[in-house]
Amino acid sequence: MRILLQAHPDLTEKFLKDNIFPQFDRKDIEYELLPSSPLDDLSHLPKGEIVLVLGGDGTFLAGALVAAYLDIPVIGVELGHLGFLCQQPLEMLPEVLECVREEQCNIELRHILECKVAREGASVQDHIAVNDVVVGKAELTRMAVVTVLIDGELLATFKADGIIVASATGSTAYSLSAGGPLLEPTMEAMVITPICAHTLFAKPYVVEGNRSVGLRVEKEMPDIFLSMDGRKIGQVDTEDEVSVTLHRPPLKVARLASPSFLQVLREKFGWGFEFKRENN
Repeated sequence: MRILLQAHPDLTEKFLKDNIFPQFDRKDIEYELLPSSPLDDLSHLPKGEIVLVLGGDGTFLAGALVAAYLDIPVIGVELGHLGFLCQQPLEMLPEVLECVREEQCNIELRHILECKVAREGASVQDHIAVNDVVVGKAELTRMAVVTVLIDGELLATFKADGIIVASATGSTAYSLSAGGPLLEPTMEAMVITPICAHTLFAKPYVVEGNRSVGLRVEKEMPDIFLSMDGRKIGQVDTEDEVSVTLHRPPLKVARLASPSFLQVLREKFGWGFEFKRENN
């Protein structure tokens, strides 16, 4: 068994040597530490059988990109509070390693995103995103004009701060902050969410996973950018064709017996209380 370790950038080498690496050695597990920041070039990755993330959901996104590219599972160990993606607490690391070594983890399929950018008919960029793809503006004083197409058919043209295309997993991230709906994380779907659109009737729209979402900038502006999972990728011009589909194959997320998605929602959002019925 060989693990690729994606650790939070704030974890010191001393912490890893004193608290993490000895646990790998005791389980006779080989490991290699990945760079702390998301990799732009995924073509020269080391070989491994699973990606283990130590950190929060942000660190998980970096490790998940490696796992998606290599088509291997990823499992997250949370160092702080319970997250949507990293759900195993650090004190359960021995159990996580045992589960990984014995290949007894449950595998949950997450339908993440693939984004292609074409210019003058030629593909110029091809990326994978776990949470979301965003075409939006950088300046606060101007609005972007973005047309959204589904399988080539016009949905709408929005004057807005931008457009988010989120996976079901990403529905709890930026899309939610912009007013988008919550989706069950294993759904094979995408949600299109306008950001601060200049209209009363700009609502999020959920599309089936077999569709293709196109984003086209209609007004030439120097500050419209393509971002993925919170990372700025590059400027988008009017001649660029941005298309977002679900990535194949899905991301494999390994899990132990951990909190359900509904339990995480209740804890994260403080949703209500459980009504206790009394037997009369």
